[in-house]
Amino acid sequence: MSALRLDAFGERRGWRAAIRAQPPAAVPAPLYARVLRLRGIRPGGLLCFLYFEGAVALGALLALAELTSWWSVIVLPVTVAAMVKVNDVITVLGTVPARPTLTARAVAPVPRARGRAAIPLRTVEPALVGQTRPIRTNQRSFDRPAG
Repeated sequence: MSALRLDAFGERRGWRAAIRAQPPAAVPAPLYARVLRLRGIRPGGLLCFLYFEGAVALGALLALAELTSWWSVIVLPVTVAAMVKVNDVITVLGTVPARPTLTARAVAPVPRARGRAAIPLRTVEPALVGQTRPIRTNQRSFDRPAG
């Protein structure tokens, strides 16, 4: 068993930690995802294998059982790829684009609040007590005149 090594920041180092520390963008996407140019979904290697090889195997199995013609070996993976691409397009269209981030120079410094803010007390005027209309508590009626 290898000894646990820590770097200057106290984080684990070694070949396993180096693999985990790689950002996801450094690992290239599987060939299936690159061919379909997927932008919204990111299937892993196993899922891409199941999409393509599984569809070919299912088409061959159906053709060997004489349930379909041999064209299904070609048509089934193309159909699965088309459905994956449609799902990707729907995912991209459904996402909200991120707001552009402001740089540090464009953002004015916000002073920190210290102490407590004064909260105005809401009082019921004696003229409003006898009215049949209820006083709405979710509106700021203390700022507006009655009527």
